[in-house]
Amino acid sequence: MVSLYQQLQQLTEKLLQYNHRMLMIAEQTRHNNDEPDFFNTVKPFADEVKQVIDTWKTIVLQWINEKKPKYIYHLQIETVSENIEKLSVEIFYPTVQLRRIKQVHQSIEYTLTLILERLQEKAPPQQ
Repeated sequence: MVSLYQQLQQLTEKLLQYNHRMLMIAEQTRHNNDEPDFFNTVKPFADEVKQVIDTWKTIVLQWINEKKPKYIYHLQIETVSENIEKLSVEIFYPTVQLRRIKQVHQSIEYTLTLILERLQEKAPPQQ
């Protein structure tokens, strides 16, 4: 059975993968400069990402309450969740500035990486 700790680590890593993928999609969108098909491209991707975020958010907030990791706060989690959700849609639209997308991407990356570092520090012993 997967522990809460393992599930949080897996979901955080998955969000990091989505974050990298979203930057690649944004760069490709600007290169091609085409408007996306909302119902066949944007919505399915955004829904997929949101499902992971919702699960991750519940678990990470529980972890913060229990373990009180250094420099990780509820507000950060709310911000990261909102940023990932917004980015999962905005990346498909060439009118959104790539510079802004990269800034949000870096912010998400920082927080998710920090969570993984804190998880490593407080890792339960392997059995």
